[in-house]
Amino acid sequence: MTTKPVSAEVKLRWNATLKCADMYKYILSNQDILKAISQFSLNISMNQTFNLNLTETNTTSSLIILLRFEIFAACLTYGLGFIGNLFALIVFSSLLEFRRISTGILFLLMTISNFFHLWTLAIDFLGICGYSIYSNIYLQCHLSPFVENISRAMSTYFSVGIAVDRFIRSEMPLRSKMICTRKNIFIVTIIIFIIFCLFWSFYLYPFSSQILITGECIYNQSISFEFFLVNIHIPLRAIFFCLIPIIIMTASNIRMMSNIRQARMRVSDIPQNNDGYKSSTIISSTAISGPVGRRTLAIDRMLLLMMAASVLTFIITQIPFHIYMVVQVNIHTFNSYTDSLIYSMLLIWSSIYFGIAFYLYCLASPLFRRKFIRIGRKLINCQLIYHVTT
Repeated sequence: MTTKPVSAEVKLRWNATLKCADMYKYILSNQDILKAISQFSLNISMNQTFNLNLTETNTTSSLIILLRFEIFAACLTYGLGFIGNLFALIVFSSLLEFRRISTGILFLLMTISNFFHLWTLAIDFLGICGYSIYSNIYLQCHLSPFVENISRAMSTYFSVGIAVDRFIRSEMPLRSKMICTRKNIFIVTIIIFIIFCLFWSFYLYPFSSQILITGECIYNQSISFEFFLVNIHIPLRAIFFCLIPIIIMTASNIRMMSNIRQARMRVSDIPQNNDGYKSSTIISSTAISGPVGRRTLAIDRMLLLMMAASVLTFIITQIPFHIYMVVQVNIHTFNSYTDSLIYSMLLIWSSIYFGIAFYLYCLASPLFRRKFIRIGRKLINCQLIYHVTT
């Protein structure tokens, strides 16, 4: 019986195997080497544990820093927001000519709604941080979220109403006197308020709830109710209170800008038109060229800039919050603590829109700024007179 010759590759593998076997026997017979290997394995395990602990420590430190930053940002945002809305409310309510027009009523109502919304947002943020303002569960877990969502929706659509009001005035100057009235504003406000109350009426339903030590509200939800919230209500809220307002306000501002440009072109083309049209437009040309006309154009330009700034601020602050609310309920990638921090951070970011209006008015409107300074001086003088007399 003949045997096949062994190849060089097989010989090398066999020799390597024998050497490994001899080395293994040598290691087992040498206690010092075994101790060294055990110590090396222990060091590797300790290093891995240390790295894990270091990672957890770094993560915890980052979350603590983020929490402190959010507390500072919340105090700054809500504090300045309360002050700004209070000043805006004083200015709007003290100007009689401002309260006579529909646009002024909308600004006044939006300021009141912003004030209520900031109050509920502050309560919500304190609840996330572990502090419950209300001892009653129904007030903390039912009424406060109800008012928060209603005030947010009302403020959003008051801003939409301002844009639509200015659009109607530029699109239909004659008919706007019949459409843009204070009576119509109050009627539409009541109708929208009733619709929003029905939309968020489930918050008032007394289903079982409790407040944890962290200050968060926990609801015992049925499967059907959870399906309604996740798949129907939250997407509808993003559509009706973020997407649609952005479309309406943007379209109104663009159309209003186009109407203003066309009005200027008609005034510049007066000599090229017939006599009948000329006689009807010379008055407008004279008014525009006079001081009153220039003041009117300045006010229109000011309102246009204010609305453009409002739309831009709304887009920047509201879109991230609504996108996160839609994504978060479908994709669970964070733990509850991290999720609460992200939610509160976006909540603070979205709150900027409801507290920055007064400061935008002061920056965009010299007239509003002068009125505010004048009212502030009157209040200071009245306070000084009161102290002198007492």
